[in-house]
Amino acid sequence: MNVKNRKCIRKLSLKSLYANRRRNLIAIFAIALTTLLFTSMFTIVLSLNASYETYQFRQVGGYAHGTFKDVSPEQAERIAAHPKVKAAGIRKVIGITAEGVFAKVPAEISYMDANCTKWSYATPTTGRMPESGKEVAMDTAVLQLLGVTPELGAEVTVSYSITDKDQTAFTVTDTFTLVGYWDYDELMPVHYINISRDYADDIEAQAVKTGLQPFRTDLNVMLASGTNIQGQMEQVDTDLGYTWDSYTDPNSVRIGVNWGYTSSQLESKLDPELVIAIAAFLLLVIFTGYLIIYNIFQISVAGDIRFYGLLKTIGTTPRQLKRIIRQQALLLCLIGIPAGLLLGYGIGAVLVPVVLHSIQLDTGITTISTSPVIFLGSMLFALLTVLLSCSKPGKMAAKVSPVEATKYTDVMQTKKKRRSIRGAKLHQMAFANLGRNKKKTVLVVVSLALSVTLFNALCAFVGGFSMEKYVSAMTCADFIVSTPDYFRYNPADEFITPEQIEEIAANTKASLSGTGYAVRKPAYLWMTENALRQDYAKYESAEQLDSHMSRLEHRGNMVMGDTRIEALDNSLFDKLQVFDGDISPMLEPDNNAIAIAVSLDDYGNLPNLEYYPKVGDTITVTYADDVKYIDSRTGELTEDTPEEYFQAKLYGARDVEYTVCALVELPNSMSYRYSGIGYDVVLSVDTAQRDSGGAAIPMLYLFDTADEVDEAEAEQYLSKLTAGEFSPLMYESKATARSEFAQFRQMFLLIGGILCAIIGLVGLLNFFNAMMTGILSRRREFAVLQAVGMTNRQLKTMLIYEGLFYAMSSVAAAFILSLAVGPLAGKMLGSMFWFFEYRFTILPVLLTIPVFLLLGWLIPCMMYDNAAKCSVVEQLRDAQ
Repeated sequence: MNVKNRKCIRKLSLKSLYANRRRNLIAIFAIALTTLLFTSMFTIVLSLNASYETYQFRQVGGYAHGTFKDVSPEQAERIAAHPKVKAAGIRKVIGITAEGVFAKVPAEISYMDANCTKWSYATPTTGRMPESGKEVAMDTAVLQLLGVTPELGAEVTVSYSITDKDQTAFTVTDTFTLVGYWDYDELMPVHYINISRDYADDIEAQAVKTGLQPFRTDLNVMLASGTNIQGQMEQVDTDLGYTWDSYTDPNSVRIGVNWGYTSSQLESKLDPELVIAIAAFLLLVIFTGYLIIYNIFQISVAGDIRFYGLLKTIGTTPRQLKRIIRQQALLLCLIGIPAGLLLGYGIGAVLVPVVLHSIQLDTGITTISTSPVIFLGSMLFALLTVLLSCSKPGKMAAKVSPVEATKYTDVMQTKKKRRSIRGAKLHQMAFANLGRNKKKTVLVVVSLALSVTLFNALCAFVGGFSMEKYVSAMTCADFIVSTPDYFRYNPADEFITPEQIEEIAANTKASLSGTGYAVRKPAYLWMTENALRQDYAKYESAEQLDSHMSRLEHRGNMVMGDTRIEALDNSLFDKLQVFDGDISPMLEPDNNAIAIAVSLDDYGNLPNLEYYPKVGDTITVTYADDVKYIDSRTGELTEDTPEEYFQAKLYGARDVEYTVCALVELPNSMSYRYSGIGYDVVLSVDTAQRDSGGAAIPMLYLFDTADEVDEAEAEQYLSKLTAGEFSPLMYESKATARSEFAQFRQMFLLIGGILCAIIGLVGLLNFFNAMMTGILSRRREFAVLQAVGMTNRQLKTMLIYEGLFYAMSSVAAAFILSLAVGPLAGKMLGSMFWFFEYRFTILPVLLTIPVFLLLGWLIPCMMYDNAAKCSVVEQLRDAQ
């Protein structure tokens, strides 16, 4: 028979809630705290991600999802119409200026449409975009460098080289009319000087008349989603019948993904360790919320167990009892979840600027996320946690019989105990009380131990960051000095000069110093075809690769490949990490020794050893005075020559044989800072000058200092030397890398500390609840003990012993968990962070002992003093 009693059950739920208003406040607080935990976590994570992305976008130069490179008008139109493309923007670069006042930060002269202007942070805040003729818009820093007052209608003269990233022609000087400008952003990699489409087309026509190809047009796009950008763009190419892996195929539309999006970075770096770490973190947060609410509802059911027993005597079914508890939980959620959402979002919004400021990334990039994921995710997680937490107490209420309910004292059934004639000791009674409900005891101990274990793991994590590893990877010397071209990875005919090096050496105190040299002469290294194929396979299809190999010059099984030769002063060979062999032959006079620069991974391993020559091998380098491309059929190169007949012709070529003495890791900070096809090799400067005919020019000057005083003086000197836009030099220092490392470590310490504090609060709340449950559910028992002679002081002392047992059990559990989890977490973190070195520590656990002892004494005292206000007779009457 189906009885319509939902209204009655709902009324019972409401009346029961109303009768326990004080306890409901605790339950609401617990639900709000859980929701706050989820909301603040989501707010902080998503806001930090949004702020970090903004920072990356400004460094990249825009926030478009990606770029389809070198497109024709027809290709641009078809791509823009594809369903996956939400919006598209055209950009055509016609020139660049990187000299004089633009030596440190170059300026690009280009046409951008409205979308591209918006995505590139180049929308004029005063005035408008260029529309026709010689109208121009630019940032205020460019105007200042050119000595022009930011006023609409001002005349601006700009000199620039005609180039579109793939080809360079003549220099143009033109005077423009300023129609718009905006504030300069110091994070931007270049200055944007935006021109009208009419002017871009006119310059392009002039360039084509001189023999240049039409300028390259790039199509920036915003896709339907910011995830899997690479896959979406490849799908667009595939759907339209284009490829994306060729520089020469007219049907190929190459793609570029904006690495500023964290999703694109994660997709390229996603590995099992990272997935496990994220999953473990989410489970930890969910379990933390579960611990809060489960204990609250267990207390609630324990307090109302006699009420539920009476309901069962009048015919209430177990299903209806579960529904009563579930409805009460949902009603409490109506208050607790909104409160937690508001408080959590507010706390997250306050903490995000603090975190960003601590890592010095708050300059105009602070973005407080308003993503619906924050609120929907937090609400769903909190609701799920509440429903899971109240399910077991609901079962407990449904299973209890009316007779058991009247005798319920929060005691689980245990084995019969032996009688003692020696009497009971207070600490024995307290210890025995912990075993009366082992599940509750374990729950409280785990919740407290969890916060300590996490705190210990955080200290081990942050303490394991090796500044030495990090700094040595970022820079190999205290100071590296060169020109902006070097630090911007631009080839140049001249970098730092010998005169500048002498001046720096005379004004600084160096314990070690030396110069790295670039060989500015065409040079080719003969390598195996298999090795060269590995290089080109990254950029060409199998068919293109076969065609390319057939055009290269062969000598037996060897083929002529590109190479980059760097020469070093003898003092700098100490900076090389020798993987195999010995570099001492390179220090001998008139030697023919050469070292091959290899690429080691973050852990010092060489992943593709077979790619490199072996120590002791003889290799040949061909130096040439000049190189030109010809038609292999006719000896003359024309515009109509098909690519398959291109052939390099060397003039003044001569071969030099070297013996490979070592495989070494050349620090990136003292190398060319870019790589390409073929091997990177190292020679001594004397050998390089001899074999190249004096073509080795100074590329960088680096030096170390003996102590902090000399380092500080050198830092001060170089900062003055390189100050100003017109300074021809720039420098890097270890002080900068140390600062970056400190910021990185501080960020983890701050965020981890917040998480530890929240989970610690959970543990304290559960401790508080456990003591309160024990006192409330045993009020009759305590009254009986007092009636037979136990004093208030003895009872209070017993409860303090219980609290101390809880505290010390939690510390012991945290110690055991740290022993078990520490090495596993250390191994996983070591695989995720190459500069992490796990060091086992229990000092944080030991430091929590005084705190836990204080809490173990203070909380029982507070709880008992509040409960002992009633007389023994009143307590016996209330317990009936």
